[in-house]
Amino acid sequence: MKLYANLHTHSTHSDGKFTPAEIARVAKEEGYGAVTVTDHDTVTGFPELKAECEKLGLETVFGAEFSSPSKLLEGKKYMEADFHICGFHFDPEYPPMKQYLKEMSLRETDQTRTLFERAVRLGKINGIEWEEVLEFNKGITWLCNDHLWRALLAKGLMHPSDRGWYFKELFGVHRYEVPPSYPFKQEHEIIKLIHDAGGIAIVAHPHGQLMHMDALREMGIDGLEIWHHLLTEEEKEEGLAYAHKHGLYISGGSDHDGFCAGITDKDNPRYAPACAYGTTKEYFDEIKNRKINR
Repeated sequence: MKLYANLHTHSTHSDGKFTPAEIARVAKEEGYGAVTVTDHDTVTGFPELKAECEKLGLETVFGAEFSSPSKLLEGKKYMEADFHICGFHFDPEYPPMKQYLKEMSLRETDQTRTLFERAVRLGKINGIEWEEVLEFNKGITWLCNDHLWRALLAKGLMHPSDRGWYFKELFGVHRYEVPPSYPFKQEHEIIKLIHDAGGIAIVAHPHGQLMHMDALREMGIDGLEIWHHLLTEEEKEEGLAYAHKHGLYISGGSDHDGFCAGITDKDNPRYAPACAYGTTKEYFDEIKNRKINR
């Protein structure tokens, strides 16, 4: 099924491969009628995306993806024990939201800098100063492994073939060894913050999490992603039926898969046909207009 709007992508302002403008161009070539960037805990890429969408005649909505550890999922492994929540239409200048976005950028960037300095001390990285990393990523506030990697590549200090070693030896599990500067908010806090900032909150890729939708609804969740690569066909059917029954928004997107993530090799397990992930024109219009018409 060809879908209309890709509402879950990541740009170079978080951990994506393409700039926001490049994402808009790829989405247009792919055949989408609407696209947005939902970078992790940051919104600095949206102005560029919006400007390019206007040039290309693409629709867009403002958004971001928030990470959130959950008490509902206690006892699971770290990466399984959280919800990701996409917020749309919220005001990033709303003071508590503005402060939280600032804290999340500092959290990621501080961890990255700590691991950079560790690698320098160990002699794994040399020939570059942290200020050069910042200059290379000018305009980006949320700096992760990828931002340092691209700066090292640009300066000729790494070769593309070093990528596996770089991420495994210098980052990988080591990121979780660095105490965060600021904590993530839990899911109910994120939902409230998005609402207080005037937005709507949609749970991202709820693979293995649909049994918690009643609890999330009690917290105020407004919708869920359906067409995402992590969901099984059974989960898509179950999630779609649940959303219709309870009057929830229906979203979806390619995330780190497909053309908007730079995956063009058909042998790559993350490859996807054109417009395979996202949501329909009908469901997009509901999100865009903030009105469910079912």
